[in-house]
Amino acid sequence: MSTKILLKPSDKLTDFSLTAVIEQETEGKYQAIVLGLPECKAEGNTRDEAIANLSQLVTNRLEKAELVSLEIQEQKPDRPALTAIIEQETEGKYQAVVLGWEECKAEGNSREEVITNISRIAGDRLEKAELISLAIQPPKPEHPWMKFAGMYKDNPLFNEVVAYMEADRNTLAQEMGTDYPQVDVESQVK
Repeated sequence: MSTKILLKPSDKLTDFSLTAVIEQETEGKYQAIVLGLPECKAEGNTRDEAIANLSQLVTNRLEKAELVSLEIQEQKPDRPALTAIIEQETEGKYQAVVLGWEECKAEGNSREEVITNISRIAGDRLEKAELISLAIQPPKPEHPWMKFAGMYKDNPLFNEVVAYMEADRNTLAQEMGTDYPQVDVESQVK
């Protein structure tokens, strides 16, 4: 049985999301890249500036292009559909690329021809492949103090320093113990 790709009934996608990766390249420089959208990357001096520049770039590109959803016939509910971007290169020449699958692209002399071509190419590729969705949790940043944990464990003076801190704490606790009842009484009087 061959896999067939069918165009979703709606002409244009109006509700979709793109995934971007934001990386700090150097001190004060950030780069933002849209995954799967060829040549959509921007820079900025801050993270927010890089995101704003990328948003503007994507907006400008999508004003001249069209996103369509290619659904797999007999698709299982847990499998994603493919999204293709269709752009008119020159008068009478169209190009389509499946987002996230840059090597899956097609050309055509009309919008309908390029959709047919990209559907055929994607269908041929999917006969030998499987389309799955990955849910990836972003890494949790390490607590800033963790890099100091255990840094003095092999220091021969460590036990001596710990004993000194404990003695100092006990002294402070004894001194504070006599002051606390007086502070509590004063706060109740006010």
